Amino acid sequence: MFFSTKPKTQLDKLKTMLSRKSGCTSVEIVKGLPSVTPHRRLADLKEQGWTITYKLLPDNKTKIYYGRPPNGSA
Repeated sequence: MFFSTKPKTQLDKLKTMLSRKSGCTSVEIVKGLPSVTPHRRLADLKEQGWTITYKLLPDNKTKIYYGRPPNGSA
């Protein structure tokens, strides 16, 4: 029997995307999640204690988001 280790919920997918060393853009979030409100999903993670930061690229339009889980969790 085959068991999938892929993230199951939108928040699980977003946690994986934000935890990458390269971070993710809001466009990547929209493409990766079946949600039209990616910023609401970011707010949900903030409510769970995640630290969400971003870096503005030189075009002054694109933000790269990064996430750090709350202390004591993986």
